[in-house]
Amino acid sequence: MLVVHAATKLLDDFRALPGRVERPRTFMEIAGYPHYENVCSNILAFFMDPVESHGLGTLVLDALASAGGIVTADEGVGGNVSVEREVSTDAGNRIDIFVESDDRAILIENKIYASANNPFGDYTAYLNRRTLEGRAKHKLLLTLYPTNEGSSWHFTNLTYTEFVGEIRSLLGHHIVGADTRYLTMFLDFLNTLENLQKGTRMDQEFVELLAERHEQAESFFYELMSFKEELRTKVQELGALIKVEEYPNVIKQDVWRQKGKLFDILYHDIRVSEDLPVVVDTIISPRGWTIRFGLRRGDRSNLKELLQKLGIPSEEGGWHLFHPARFAYDEDLDQIRPALQDLVDKLATS
Repeated sequence: MLVVHAATKLLDDFRALPGRVERPRTFMEIAGYPHYENVCSNILAFFMDPVESHGLGTLVLDALASAGGIVTADEGVGGNVSVEREVSTDAGNRIDIFVESDDRAILIENKIYASANNPFGDYTAYLNRRTLEGRAKHKLLLTLYPTNEGSSWHFTNLTYTEFVGEIRSLLGHHIVGADTRYLTMFLDFLNTLENLQKGTRMDQEFVELLAERHEQAESFFYELMSFKEELRTKVQELGALIKVEEYPNVIKQDVWRQKGKLFDILYHDIRVSEDLPVVVDTIISPRGWTIRFGLRRGDRSNLKELLQKLGIPSEEGGWHLFHPARFAYDEDLDQIRPALQDLVDKLATS
């Protein structure tokens, strides 16, 4: 009872919080690449090169130079720009991005989440050896959050907040000549970087609630996980009681659950015909057991007609049709088995 009381209070407090505002996910986040430093460095290098096909010219370089304190955006980094990736030093270390122009050489170390424990001395030696006399030398450490790493080797720390902010402030001057395909990609990339800077997507009040009530939250989470394990066990045990071996058109019997939901499903895929790939879902949740019918593809009216023909009662429920039988959460599986077996038998032999 103590766990139930604590969980009830926790849920009441949770409901009192303001709703979390969802931000749209970027394409890079959907693809699973926002944290990959190499991916970000590849994209940055492409847009830093003014002669590449993006059509944004010197936008990114100008923003880098301005935000990094190298020169003003109006001055620029100079002509005959070359941008290189993964440049090897004499010691075999790799520099993320190396930019050269007639006037300057800029060494960029890009760090998203990993600590910046790089061989800054080796990078400095390479920059000194490679840079022609008369060219100004610059070393930038690009990070999500401010850091003193590399300062003893005179690396200037430039945060993505500063860098992206400067890019956005200069974007209007370069947008006219941009290729719209690359511009869309570039804006998505900027949004991804800004989202990375925001860190947690959780509302601060929710974080504070967890900090204040972490023991109760952990206890509730443990009980919730135990409950979900019990759901899975129940559908697996029911599945073991249903005989499908004699039916070649029962294509699959398996279990499934939707992430974050409090239900579990034992499903049977039954190919009544090529046009009637029927799925029978036997669902358990805290409210008990339900059985529903659906089609993997095709006209739903054909499913309803089939159930009527087989004498299987059904009720409307959105895209699905539901069997009227309901079973309590703690119902003996031997009481559910005959009803489900009868449905599988009728559909598989139809």
